[in-house]
Amino acid sequence: MLLTIADEQVTLDEFERIYKKNNNETSLNRQTPEEYLELFINFKLKVKEAETLGMDTTTKFKNELEGYRAQLAKPYLADNETREDMMREAYERAKLDINASHILIRLPPHPTPEDTLTAYEKMIKIRQRILNGEDFEKVARATSDDASVKRNGGNLNYFTVFSMIYPFETVAYNTPVNSVSMPFRTDYGYHILKVHDRRPARGQVKVAHIFVRTPEEMDEAEKEKAYEKIQMVYDSLQLGADFGEMARKYSEDPSSARNGGEMPWFGTGRMIPEFENACFAIENKGKFTKPFKSFYGWHIIKLLDKKEVGTYEEMQADLKAKVDRGDRGKYKTEKYVAKLKKEYGYYEYEAALEKVLAAADTSLLSARWEAGRLKNDRTPLMKIGERTATVGEFATYLESNQGSRNAGDPRMYAKELYNRFSQEKIIDYEESLLPEKYPEFRYIYEEYHDGILLFDIMDQKVWSRAVSDTAGLIEFHQDHRMDYMWDKRADAILVSCNEGVDVDRVRKKYRRILRGKDDQEKLNEKYCEQDTVECITLTHLLVEEGENERVDALNGKTGPGPVYEENGKQHFIIIREIRPPEPKALNEARGQITSDYQDYLEKQWIGKLKEKYTVEVNRSLLSRIEP
Repeated sequence: MLLTIADEQVTLDEFERIYKKNNNETSLNRQTPEEYLELFINFKLKVKEAETLGMDTTTKFKNELEGYRAQLAKPYLADNETREDMMREAYERAKLDINASHILIRLPPHPTPEDTLTAYEKMIKIRQRILNGEDFEKVARATSDDASVKRNGGNLNYFTVFSMIYPFETVAYNTPVNSVSMPFRTDYGYHILKVHDRRPARGQVKVAHIFVRTPEEMDEAEKEKAYEKIQMVYDSLQLGADFGEMARKYSEDPSSARNGGEMPWFGTGRMIPEFENACFAIENKGKFTKPFKSFYGWHIIKLLDKKEVGTYEEMQADLKAKVDRGDRGKYKTEKYVAKLKKEYGYYEYEAALEKVLAAADTSLLSARWEAGRLKNDRTPLMKIGERTATVGEFATYLESNQGSRNAGDPRMYAKELYNRFSQEKIIDYEESLLPEKYPEFRYIYEEYHDGILLFDIMDQKVWSRAVSDTAGLIEFHQDHRMDYMWDKRADAILVSCNEGVDVDRVRKKYRRILRGKDDQEKLNEKYCEQDTVECITLTHLLVEEGENERVDALNGKTGPGPVYEENGKQHFIIIREIRPPEPKALNEARGQITSDYQDYLEKQWIGKLKEKYTVEVNRSLLSRIEP
């Protein structure tokens, strides 16, 4: 053992790890192990005192430490292998655009097994009709529950990665062209889709947009006015009008108009087809389209920039952000939880779960369900490694996390909340084991723990005390006043005269200026043509050598120096006297004195800590550490 402070022991390995972390090749002030040991002992003594004073038991400390721990744990509570696989998958999909149509049979919220089976069987029959030769669009218009089917006949046009929910996107990219998928389920219900085409991705564009609305309910006269307006804008653009100004003035899309019509970058599947196709059809930056009509109104588009799909390395940060959120994030978490279940031998007691599911009635759908005596039921519900969760814990969770639902099966809703409860329990268990599984996590967490305590006790014992202890600061300054000295200083006056002032006449009055008989006000009364405007200013200087090169050039000679011109004015300096070295007043060096007082308080305090706590060091072990 290298070090013992009271009842705490520090191994050579622990000290060496911290020493090398703080004394690596990039460190500005590298120290030997012997030099660093003294700092380390002082650090440990301060943390020990903070713990003795109970500073690690306060609510403030616990909340701050848990906040740090939660942030620190995030990278460890993720399946990085799955994330990388999903990022690579997304990148490969980003190279292709898919054109597909789909049919949706909706499921109610929290559907029963009977609801699910009915929807699935219905979708199987619909698919068979298409396979038997019926037109996909005709069947979609007759059967699909998707609200957009009336407008598009089920055709989604072209889309690319991240345009659709993840399970839908996955089926689309895995279905061959001209094939119809098997029914698949999402949060919306059951789908089938037919892939019409695949093409190389068109990348992304950045455009500016001028828009004039023509809603369906608009009468013909108003529609004619809208056309005339967009045509007027187009004519003005052709004559050289600024696109941004025209967008700000005439565009009826408020979100882009305020930015001169500029829209965020977008790619395939983000806009209506006619708008998107018009954007990608513009070949040269800075060019704009003729007015064209969509379902929503008239458009003119200007191409600002265009970019192809980048390399994986270029897109990596964006891919990671998108994979970590939305339904991909949900899928990634589910896969991670499944991995943890297998690792820790997760076991679910079905009979215990049935106790709660059987008690779930329609009050759960209106967020009025009460757990009652189930809260106190200690029957094991699930086992995760060395932990067991009880029926009572889940019943309490269910009561606290229920939310209102318009419809659905309360039993299925309770099962959904149970899945969320079990997921949280599994991740909590993994989080509790992070210090054991990952030594680097434990080290950083301990550093946070000790760092917070160090800051708090240093603030209490040194920093804030030095600021608030006025009497102690004054006494410290008196005892050390000769440590804070001014060097020789020139006591001088800088005289500055505007153009037109007879500076030589003013300079001859230097003795009256030094004695204060001719102050700035009197000089202005005598020498300024307009008595309401100052033409002469006096600036007092009290400077050490090296602070003012004009003063230095006078070599300490009292009286007026030569006239010089600077910034359109004429100046001269009068040296009153050269003051000998003298101590600085407290207010003249308060920052430095306060800092030194803090150092003094800290040294005094450490001395007392070394008397309070026994420190034992095996210095012979230090030789094993290479500096």
